[in-house]
Amino acid sequence: MDTTAQAPQTANARSLLLPYTLTLIAAMIIIQFVVALTGGAVTILAGALTAVVAIGIAVWIVIKRRKLLHVRFGLVIAHVIAYVAVTTSFNAHAVVRAVVAGSNNDVQAVAHSLLGSSWFGATLVMSAVWGLGLLIHLLGSVLGRGWED
Repeated sequence: MDTTAQAPQTANARSLLLPYTLTLIAAMIIIQFVVALTGGAVTILAGALTAVVAIGIAVWIVIKRRKLLHVRFGLVIAHVIAYVAVTTSFNAHAVVRAVVAGSNNDVQAVAHSLLGSSWFGATLVMSAVWGLGLLIHLLGSVLGRGWED
């Protein structure tokens, strides 16, 4: 009698995750252009557009859940892709703003730009809170050997 667990039938990870990744990257580039064109502050508009992306991610995961479950670590990889695309776009934008603000050696302007504005929430807080959730998801996925129910 064989008591070993059988791995589910696998799916093509590239055809499933590549379009998702490219779409997220494009969406976040558009959002960062909107932020830059509307004064460079993270406003309600940027938050609303990011919420639309979050809803799109959730809808995509619901629609593709069955296929994702046939890719080892599929759900957590989709989670990692979302985290990296969203947080990197905001963090990279903040770095560019800090470099520009610091080009005239105005440390106060850089500190205010990063810590005293809405960029603090869009960079540090979002990365930390979402990162903690992602770490928990990764741990659970590893404990489940890459297969999630």
